[in-house]
Amino acid sequence: MIVLGAKAGEHDACFALVKDGEPLFVYEQERFNRVKHGMSSDVSVLFEGLAEHGIAPGDIDLVATCGDHALVPERLRQAGEYLTGAALEKATENVKWRHPTFHRILAAAGFGEERVVDVRHHVSHVASVFHASPFDDSAVLSLDCSGEADTAMLAHCTRRDGIRILETIGLPHSLGRFYEAVTNWLGWGFGEEGKTMALAAYGDPKRYAADLSGLLRIGGDGLFEFDTGLTDGTFSYSTKELVAQVFEERFGPRRERDGALEQHHKDVAAAGQYLCEQVMLRLATTLKKRTGSNALLVAGGVALNSVGNGLIRREGIFQRITVYPQVTDAGAALGAALHTYHQRERSGPRRHWEMKHPFLGREIDLDRVEEAAAAAGVEGVRCDDPATFAAERLAAGQIVGWIQGRSEIGPRALGNRSILGNPATPGIKTRINAEVKHRENWRPFAPSVLEEDLSTYFEASEPLPYMTVVAPLREEWREKLDSISHVDGTARVGTVSESFNPLFTRLIREFKQRTGMGMVLNTSFNDKGEPIVQTCEQALRLFASSGMDVLVIGDRVFEDKSGAHVGGLDPLRINCRGLPDRPTLLVALQDADHAQRAVDVLGREQVVSTSAVCVVGERDTPRFAGEVVRVDGQDRLFETARKWPQVVVLVPWSADKFVFDPAVYHSETAETSRRLIEAGTHDLYWADPSGQVVPARDVLYVHHAQPSGVPAAYARYWEPAARK
Repeated sequence: MIVLGAKAGEHDACFALVKDGEPLFVYEQERFNRVKHGMSSDVSVLFEGLAEHGIAPGDIDLVATCGDHALVPERLRQAGEYLTGAALEKATENVKWRHPTFHRILAAAGFGEERVVDVRHHVSHVASVFHASPFDDSAVLSLDCSGEADTAMLAHCTRRDGIRILETIGLPHSLGRFYEAVTNWLGWGFGEEGKTMALAAYGDPKRYAADLSGLLRIGGDGLFEFDTGLTDGTFSYSTKELVAQVFEERFGPRRERDGALEQHHKDVAAAGQYLCEQVMLRLATTLKKRTGSNALLVAGGVALNSVGNGLIRREGIFQRITVYPQVTDAGAALGAALHTYHQRERSGPRRHWEMKHPFLGREIDLDRVEEAAAAAGVEGVRCDDPATFAAERLAAGQIVGWIQGRSEIGPRALGNRSILGNPATPGIKTRINAEVKHRENWRPFAPSVLEEDLSTYFEASEPLPYMTVVAPLREEWREKLDSISHVDGTARVGTVSESFNPLFTRLIREFKQRTGMGMVLNTSFNDKGEPIVQTCEQALRLFASSGMDVLVIGDRVFEDKSGAHVGGLDPLRINCRGLPDRPTLLVALQDADHAQRAVDVLGREQVVSTSAVCVVGERDTPRFAGEVVRVDGQDRLFETARKWPQVVVLVPWSADKFVFDPAVYHSETAETSRRLIEAGTHDLYWADPSGQVVPARDVLYVHHAQPSGVPAAYARYWEPAARK
């Protein structure tokens, strides 16, 4: 049985393919389009993965989505409890539009309704950890911003009975939304909650805990709710509203991203973290009482709060606490696939797969390493023993890039896409932050430690392989190892063993032979604001442009970068390479603020062989050495576009908004693009401000009947199956 799990759109888009109960791949969209958190509705990544594994789309038995739009009525009932009038009408329109969209994206890609199975969002989260675990009996806690109608789920899972839901918390009450609002008020955006968690250690939670506990009310059992007195029928408890109408009124204006971090910012972060920990701890205690299980699994975006996970561990409520690496919505794709397999497999005994390592992403493209090195102006040499070579350089205090095999899933580097340092080298933390990662120096790095040496350095003895649970560093090591110890004396530790990652384990053992220390500093191989690197080209670009001393890719070693000549490798430049190399018309609409950047990439860098720019309306003319055409309306635009075999329209929103936001789907920009297609411009692409470049037809008609005579961008993947 082959089951595809799909988070086909919006943030953390991901595809997971499961064959007979075991994952073949888990491909996160962000690794491919280079847009952090993969805000996408383009499913070409899926077809690439199928082709790599020799599987045709027609071979897939079932497609599992990590959301159940049968829960829409319940979601609307919830909305009716705190919204009225126009606000309720708007919310109703949005909910009815948004939830079926995940199905429609898959239908537009060729997957018929008969093959698509809905899995409740938090059940997907629960399944993603339970069906990956070795436990016959476990309690599971799932927490995030929201699913269809739930923001939290408590479950008891056994091999015999499967997933039994004990408790759920419905909208608008959301721990994830609360923590997101704290993060947003502190000046950061989506997915940057880890900064809030780190900053909290510098603050005093008592100063503002009472203020925030009035907003998020927590029962003794851990069940929580927002202050229901906030709503007047128009307040929807969105992050934006919470920041503007709660946080700014109580704590002052929202901090600018680059503004100073004052003590009151740190104290609000500390209070927010304290409340988050209280919810997690109390819910874990409730789960222990109701299940009697010895093991706790934590999932959902809030499960990335490694400090909260560490608190549960230290309290000893469960014998084991396990938090797998991909607990966000990206992991829900794997959970949906595993749940569907275990629910539907009837032809034979079900396979109980156990995640023993996280290396389910794409293999590094070693066949292109020489080409990428030549393009970057660096030379490498083969190395018979890369683990020993890296250990020697680390012992000498150098910063080492380490790329091997298939990539890790989730946001943590666990030994295959890592930047490494000697944790005892003075100033190593500052140097990596300033010269490689370009991030705030108050943020901690994590250690990878040999499993057998864990208790030497930390107040812990059980395996903690995924860097998702913090543990206290022993007092005698805190000063010497301040590069991997946070200000509170803890570290987001990752244990390493032969069964987990044999080559990385050997590297650390070789390092220990030279230094006496069975531990290395390990941070993800990416620059600030980027996803973890996917290709040799991306790794070599960061190596050549940063303070990294040496890079190891497979058995190649790169040290000399004196002749390097690398430029920025932003998402737009990478994604434009997917365009066919044919004469291209760039259409700069009036509200496309990224026009100059797109013109530079497609024009000056000659991503396509020939191009011209068409400026619509009164906007400024971008600087461009080639032909520039100005048109004053749609008719002239259509007349001009028909002369070009390929058109790229610069649009002001990300492509997923065209699918998930009804106002954008029916916007003038969308209608103009449809008219271009229907007038004969079949090869029409959108380039958005985030750098995504997508075939426009595959998002323009998701909610329409598909126009005849216009082939889908995915049609070529289905043709071999059709010929069978």
